[in-house]
Amino acid sequence: METFDVGRLTDFDFEAVCKDLFELEFGVRLEIFTSGPDGGVDLRHMQGDDPALIVQCKHFHRSGRAKLLTHMRKAEAPKLAHLKPGRYVLATSVELSRAAKDKLYGMLQPFVRSPSDIYGKDDIDALLRKHDQVVRRHLRLWLTSASVLNSLMSKSIVTRSHALADAVKDTLHTYADNGSFGEALRLLDDRHVCVVAGAPGVGKTTLSHVLCAHYLSHGYDIIEISEDAEEANALWDPAVPQLFYYDDFLGQTAIDEKLGKNEDGRLISLMQRAANSPNKRFLLTTREYILAQAKQRYERLDRYRFDVQTCVLDVADYTYGARASILYNHVSASNLPARTKSIFASPDTYTPIVQHGNFNPRVIAATLSEAIAFGTDRKRIAAEMVANLNDPGRVWDHIVNYQIGTFDILLLKAQLSFLSGIRMDTLERVWASWGGALRDLHNALKVLDGTMLRSVRRGQVVFVKFHNPSVRDYMRNFISSDHSEMKDFVGRIRLFEQVESLWSMLSSHNKEQVLQALTHCIPELERSAELAFRAETVVVEGHFSAHDNAHRALLCLKLGTAVSSERVHDIGWRSISEDSVISEAWDPQTVQDILSFLGDSKRQDLKEFLPQAIDQAAEWIMEFDLPDWQSLSDALDFTSLLTDFEKGEEAREYVTGRMDDYAEWALESWAENGDGSRYDLTEMEAIFRHYESGDGDLYRLDEEVFAKVRALVKASASSLSAPRTPRSPAPSLSTGPTAAEREGVARMMATLTPDGT
Repeated sequence: METFDVGRLTDFDFEAVCKDLFELEFGVRLEIFTSGPDGGVDLRHMQGDDPALIVQCKHFHRSGRAKLLTHMRKAEAPKLAHLKPGRYVLATSVELSRAAKDKLYGMLQPFVRSPSDIYGKDDIDALLRKHDQVVRRHLRLWLTSASVLNSLMSKSIVTRSHALADAVKDTLHTYADNGSFGEALRLLDDRHVCVVAGAPGVGKTTLSHVLCAHYLSHGYDIIEISEDAEEANALWDPAVPQLFYYDDFLGQTAIDEKLGKNEDGRLISLMQRAANSPNKRFLLTTREYILAQAKQRYERLDRYRFDVQTCVLDVADYTYGARASILYNHVSASNLPARTKSIFASPDTYTPIVQHGNFNPRVIAATLSEAIAFGTDRKRIAAEMVANLNDPGRVWDHIVNYQIGTFDILLLKAQLSFLSGIRMDTLERVWASWGGALRDLHNALKVLDGTMLRSVRRGQVVFVKFHNPSVRDYMRNFISSDHSEMKDFVGRIRLFEQVESLWSMLSSHNKEQVLQALTHCIPELERSAELAFRAETVVVEGHFSAHDNAHRALLCLKLGTAVSSERVHDIGWRSISEDSVISEAWDPQTVQDILSFLGDSKRQDLKEFLPQAIDQAAEWIMEFDLPDWQSLSDALDFTSLLTDFEKGEEAREYVTGRMDDYAEWALESWAENGDGSRYDLTEMEAIFRHYESGDGDLYRLDEEVFAKVRALVKASASSLSAPRTPRSPAPSLSTGPTAAEREGVARMMATLTPDGT
């Protein structure tokens, strides 16, 4: 039997649910009044001169039964004698025993007709089961149903990602629908794939958590991807409904952070596989500008029809009411004292926040978290929130400069020195190499966990990461804007994964500032690069490139050139010329970039080594694993750089022959199995482009089979890329909210006052 945790509803939600329930139950329209000193009236129905029907909603789930009884006897019963309603109905979120109902009935007569006009939590649950359309209408109510909450405690999700389960439960407290939930849900149901894109802090992860809760309650297993697409393939179970969730699938702040060897091809293959599987869903999030960068850099991503599978979140589309709900839910669900929450009930307080041009849910949440963690003066919280919206980096700036200590800042620097989450044992190792005591590390983590950092358990391993990407953005600016801070930061680098993070800073939006700061610490950079190049690799969540010595060599060539350091440059050059790292490379792109670098170099010794490097590369590509069409296509592009040399031409002929063989196998499979073939649709489209453009030898293929499969592929592609109906534009904030919107928001915010209980 379905039950609902109405205690998780806000006061305003509870009143709105009661209004809809009792309108259906009594068959009348009920007026709703602004919360506060209501004179004993929350909902009312009047007809002619007849005495009114009054419904009062008491959301006393935190206070309990005893306080409800005392409040009703002292505060509400005297009001009834004055109001003299024709009928009085009490609805409360408190569980009521038979004895409690009898006491309430006794004190509220004669206006309560019978004890059945007193609705406790169990009675509210029964009405919700009876009128299930009310549950569907109120997203927050559905999110608190037992089926959703129990699914979050299922063994599968807790074992796999306890942190995700906790995060989803926290999200259910604060989520406010802005229309994007319905759009994203339609994409997942219709196309089985949804990319949630938007600016930093707009609510991408929040929306994704609510979608995860929805599918959990509908019997889906949630598979959180933290490393790469292969995780999903390894856990794919054809018999089990599964949703694969990949947060920040292209990296948090720059595309260079994330995609490893052939990962773009694997991502598209997984999207296609999910699109063709009835019981699979694939949910991804990314910043819009990172998706644009990825499409510019990776041809496969550029060709993929992201537009028909993308739900874009834009704060400019959020209505006055949606913004107010976001603020209200965060304040209501916070651990702030009731007196502090009540400050936000005033229009003079909430209106400048809700209508702010830089309104951002993440800044709202961060400001409240700071106030709770560090005890901001209650009278200053709203002003601090507006100031933080004026300057989003200010919230972290205030914490770093005024509220945390030296060891806390050192821990933030340690986290910045890695591209993503790091294992706790690695963090302890780094901390010890910096001369720190583990006691100080653990104390600093206690201070920062939940505000600027978060610890996540994956199986038996704890990873530490930034709480959200805006903290990384802030710390990058914090380090690069102060040359002494940059010198200290660079001087502490001992692992090559930290060199990768430093290089990624040169790809960020303030790269000129970073470069200028680095030029003031060249000696420290040279010493650290020497040590890091020889260091063993460590586990960084989602990143493996530092294991590849060819990648290390290339990055040193690039970094040395960028900062004009011959010493850093020659770390990479010696590895290439003396250690033959090309023959041990993991990725064709790395080898291709090395060859391009050698060819473009102004140094004669590098240019003279190019023929030898090309021979190594040709031998390497002919021994390299080329398991799919994209790998073969990349290898063909790669060999085009080598064809001026005999060994390079040999490699090109080898790859071309492999491509013809692969195409024949794929065509035969599709001719027999259609889109049930193991060769996915995107791959088949690429094969046809290759041969129809003249790049491949079409005469090697069976003409009849080619034509048959071409028709099948076109039919499958058109069904998946049909245009979607665009979301209706939201009313512009520039026109201002309507009177009804203002009234509704005022009624909601007023429940933050103690009198609005």
